[in-house]
Amino acid sequence: MHSTEYATQHALYAVGTATTRSKALASFEENQHLLKDWRILYADESKAGPLPLRRAQFSEKGFVSTLFSGHSLWVLDHDVISSSDTMMFQVGYGTYIDSNAASFIRSLAYREEPKEHLLNFCRMLSDSFSFDELSNINPYLYLWEAQRDRTPETVTGIRETMAALFALSWIKQPLNAEWGKMYRKLYQEQAEAEADRFLYQFYQNLDAGLGKAIEDQVDLLEVMLLRTKLIELSSKRSAQNKMNELVQFMHDELSTMMIRELLVCADILFREGKSQMSQKLDGLQKKKRPFDELRNCARDLNMLRSMDQLTNSISDNTNASFYIANLITFDRDIIDIIQLTELRAIALHRSSSDSFPIYNQQLDTWLSEKLGEKRLSGLENIFRKDGFDTRSRARSRSNVKTILQEDRQKLACIIEKINS
Repeated sequence: MHSTEYATQHALYAVGTATTRSKALASFEENQHLLKDWRILYADESKAGPLPLRRAQFSEKGFVSTLFSGHSLWVLDHDVISSSDTMMFQVGYGTYIDSNAASFIRSLAYREEPKEHLLNFCRMLSDSFSFDELSNINPYLYLWEAQRDRTPETVTGIRETMAALFALSWIKQPLNAEWGKMYRKLYQEQAEAEADRFLYQFYQNLDAGLGKAIEDQVDLLEVMLLRTKLIELSSKRSAQNKMNELVQFMHDELSTMMIRELLVCADILFREGKSQMSQKLDGLQKKKRPFDELRNCARDLNMLRSMDQLTNSISDNTNASFYIANLITFDRDIIDIIQLTELRAIALHRSSSDSFPIYNQQLDTWLSEKLGEKRLSGLENIFRKDGFDTRSRARSRSNVKTILQEDRQKLACIIEKINS
């Protein structure tokens, strides 16, 4: 966060977790001396807010959603509080796709004889989204997910996918076999040239630091999943004790509180089966490539983190005050995690790229249910100013790399022992 002051974070949390929009507004007014540099997007269960939120299942497997709970968004900031007039905001709506959805569009463009299964998926996309929305799909989440592998085969796949996505704005017709024929006959060369120009710049940005930033963030998420599995498989203690250890680990060793990931990891430790990811990781020790599985799950979690960050438009040099990101996915892992970790609000710093997600689950109530009052009281200092300041001082990305390597070795030993 831009401000390391505990009081600011506490005030943001108070606004974001308010039970109604009027209480959120009152809380912002009460704390506006701390929040003058922040804008909060607050999700309302009613449809009364000025910005509608989308969540829809558009086929048996297709899903489109923002990260928010509820049906509409309100904007709370110093300008709104200070003015009696209706405020106008330039809102950017971004529609993103993951590699799963992107692969269908690529296959339609490049397969001479598309199978019925592929045509069905593409028909669902055509029936559910306007030509304009499809032609404006933002490819960055897909690219951030795919960029780690630079083998010739993968780079060719990325090039073809980007070319097919560019062609969506030129061939505004239903996504069927005819669309694919038209692409190959009339647009392929032009689309691939466009993709080459775009990817040349993208790979330059990766090499200039973006690639490392993405992988560093995925490292942090993998560490959380790894340590969760280590704690789970290392003893027969209760799920409450294991959860207690995980919270302590975040504070003592990672020096950061990762709430979305904690919600996901609790599902693993308590075996509640609320997400396909926790079910997948439940039998990790039986998997052929357990560490690939963990890394892929970390990449899925990173997609949602990236959507948090994309909400803040400060670094985009556009006129948008903020973005509302919608994700099209056919991936059950991601759908489950969106639903498990819904946002009640997100706070955006107005002069930096910082964003601070606030979850629909009231953290203190949820932790009390999971851990019991006695264990929670033992962790109280972690969530107070002293704990906050300790984490701010101790935070280190190089430390994450060390923990990652050590925990991989420890987990490999445990898996070997279980399977021997």
